[in-house]
Amino acid sequence: MTALKQRLLAYLGTVTGEHIDLVPTQASALPLFLRERYEVYAARLFGREVLLAFEVEGWETGTPSEYGKHTETMRKSLGKAVAVVLPILPSYARNRMVQMGIPFIVPGNQVFLPGSVIDLREHFPQANPKKREWLGPAAQCTVLFHLLRTPLQGISLKDISGKLEYSTMMLTKVKDELEASGLCKTVRNGRSLIMEFAAHGRSLWELALPHLRSPVKKTHWVQWRHPGPKGRLAGMSALSRQTAITDDRLPTYALTHSAFQGHLKQGYCVGCQDAEDATAKIELWSYPPERLANSETVDPLSLLLSLRNSADERVQQQLEQIIQDIKW
Repeated sequence: MTALKQRLLAYLGTVTGEHIDLVPTQASALPLFLRERYEVYAARLFGREVLLAFEVEGWETGTPSEYGKHTETMRKSLGKAVAVVLPILPSYARNRMVQMGIPFIVPGNQVFLPGSVIDLREHFPQANPKKREWLGPAAQCTVLFHLLRTPLQGISLKDISGKLEYSTMMLTKVKDELEASGLCKTVRNGRSLIMEFAAHGRSLWELALPHLRSPVKKTHWVQWRHPGPKGRLAGMSALSRQTAITDDRLPTYALTHSAFQGHLKQGYCVGCQDAEDATAKIELWSYPPERLANSETVDPLSLLLSLRNSADERVQQQLEQIIQDIKW
């Protein structure tokens, strides 16, 4: 029995209090691409039979739309509703699948089976005190820089330090965090230390995602008093520039804390108590947004991280499209 099936049985036993048996199901009616991607089993939960489609090891995490099409095709072919069983599912994708009504189980984390059982709490194993759950801002920025701007594979830490404008001491810390998270290893090449990432492109993004968080630390409402620099467009303002979604009433800009303080001191803007008196919204970021951006908006991956917990279905749809459009 695969590790995913074992995790599922243990998890459902805890959630339902029942002993669960998995019975292989004849799936010859399914299209070939679904037979290659999933193994289908029947199980009984609370007296009802459900079909569970286990995603075979090695597949990249799909989008909510893809899983929706897969479950609908399996339902039509097998004559019963099917829930996908996935090894991992980012929270923004989980929210979207719940909104779309797509049954799914992530053993040990979440289960969404409408009419049977729903458990959408976040479950995480007990943290190892020697291992960070989240990457620090510099480490997160390094991963995103590698994915979006310039590949850092096979480049010495000294050269990476120059590209990212981080000190050698900071890069050593970044290296330690990425190694502890299983995202990279460093090897010695002559007198230099070289970074080797554990995956490439979207596979690395999916591997890193559980360790990444929103770069937004705080938000402020301001009135602009001078047509000076405002920073990169962020939030809904950035999303509206990259997709078909409508911008909010007030533009949103991303700045570091030091840059924001500089704007205040130079009189470019003044703070407001609420949105009613403001002409803009400022997001204070944990790393410089311009380091990853190559346009007037913030980079797409940081934008996704900043908005992935939005409850707005339209936002989730557009974030999904952004991921599809990235040329990994």
